[in-house]
Amino acid sequence: MKLSFSIIVLLALSLTTTFADPKAEVGDAIKKLAAQSGYSWTYTPKTEGSESARRQGPLTGKTEKDGFTLMRGEAGDVTFDLGIKGEKMVVNYNGDWISAAEIGENNRTVQRLRALKIPVAEAESLAGKTTSLKKDSDGAYSGELDGATAKEMFALLGRRAAEAPKAEGTVKFWVKDGRLAKYEFVVRGKITTGGEEKREVDVSRTTTVDITEVGSTKVSLPDEAKKKLS
Repeated sequence: MKLSFSIIVLLALSLTTTFADPKAEVGDAIKKLAAQSGYSWTYTPKTEGSESARRQGPLTGKTEKDGFTLMRGEAGDVTFDLGIKGEKMVVNYNGDWISAAEIGENNRTVQRLRALKIPVAEAESLAGKTTSLKKDSDGAYSGELDGATAKEMFALLGRRAAEAPKAEGTVKFWVKDGRLAKYEFVVRGKITTGGEEKREVDVSRTTTVDITEVGSTKVSLPDEAKKKLS
């Protein structure tokens, strides 16, 4: 019995849907975002648990393909502007733009700022460090971070968090029009607090990254900053 061409096409599409690889789909969505001329984002962390965990304020960013990146954020009581191009980085300190080389690459603040990534790079790293990804009923993609990655990210919450023997983590990606539109990652673990009467406290941090102004974002930096990034 011969099958009609339309039936064969329907069967092929059905098989493609059935065996679609969620990790590959997320990877393609990230690549599609990376191909855009520019985009903006808002990075919002929320820490729950012990007050001894290091707090991090919200951060906004803009980036242009093959051009400049500008981030603005808070670290404790300090507000900072960060300019990046390639491997070069400058920080706005009291109105003056200072390069990472001038501050010193071994400076703790520089090292923490170096850890900040644009969404394409961070999402790609997170997707690569999941044990698996699945497509949820709401169309988003979710998975668990491998243990080593979760522990490394949990350690960023402070000294006590760095001493935790283990941690867990999850990540979720949202895709719109075939490209990455939002992602969220959570790390959680236990830290030990107190003096003689020590106790374990559950601590978690949820970080949500919303991507906006895709294809229309422009980055403006003062000439002083551009010169040090050239």
